[in-house]
Amino acid sequence: MSGTFRNLLAGMAACGCLLFPALGPAMPSESASQAPPQAPPAAASSREPGPGAAEHASDMEAVRRDFAQAVTEKTRDRLERMKKHKALTEAGYAARLSRLAALSDAAYLEQATRDALARLHPALGEAPVSQYFVYVDRNPDRQLIFLGYYDATAARAELVGGDLVSTGLLRRGQDSFLTPTGVFEHLPDNFGFRAQGTKNRQGWRGFGSKGSRVWDFGFQQSPREFRQGVYESQMRLLMHATDPDQGEPRLGRMDSKGCVRVSSDMNRFLDRRSILDRHYERLAAEKPDMWLLAPDRIPVSAPGSFLVVGDTSAAESAAR
Repeated sequence: MSGTFRNLLAGMAACGCLLFPALGPAMPSESASQAPPQAPPAAASSREPGPGAAEHASDMEAVRRDFAQAVTEKTRDRLERMKKHKALTEAGYAARLSRLAALSDAAYLEQATRDALARLHPALGEAPVSQYFVYVDRNPDRQLIFLGYYDATAARAELVGGDLVSTGLLRRGQDSFLTPTGVFEHLPDNFGFRAQGTKNRQGWRGFGSKGSRVWDFGFQQSPREFRQGVYESQMRLLMHATDPDQGEPRLGRMDSKGCVRVSSDMNRFLDRRSILDRHYERLAAEKPDMWLLAPDRIPVSAPGSFLVVGDTSAAESAAR
């Protein structure tokens, strides 16, 4: 697809999600009420560290600090400014602080980590490698996105840091999708792009400010609501920034048309540290002038390629 056509689609997007009619027969998808897959046995975590483990551990701690300063702390500052300037109500401010408080909730973090690992493990294949990944909890009461790290030597995952996110919300009479759950790999077959920063008819910069990264995970199946009700259909799953003025105050609740909306700070961090660019970095080694990757990027020690979308609501309901 040419860059010109992609930019045209970007300008037409209502709020950043590319919606497509069903192509071919419907495929089954997961729902929030289904139990998530089971994680691999805990005994696997007792393996001895392999070569490079110390390097990755040191890198992860540095990344953890960088993420806290570049993303989470900036989100808290942004919420304070929004409340001060009346862009966020007191109730909205309190709700988002409550979401962020979950980042320090050991029980929730354990639950989210188990969900992420259970979904991710089957996608890694028979010879998995250590790598970073992104985990999104579409639970309506959470709406959080995490930077995660999978340690192949110990067969375990760890959530390094988190931020507010918005996933899909079905709207009666409007064309909208639930964000599908599952594991989605960021491949050059679905080449990403960067936002033009142009506004749509509603005044939204659907993909965020100019230059913001857009990660494309291809066509996926998910529940869709339109004029004929709710039914299974295909959508183009993207992860992208949202309008900094109108969209960012809404992060922390289900709000998108199916895609994963992130803050501008999260967008920059994932882009600058090449978190999901494992395959793209290989291409860049062959073609150093590849335009998509940031020229000033500082890749983590183990870039990954997987977006994991889960839903902890079923587990939380069962625990009550």
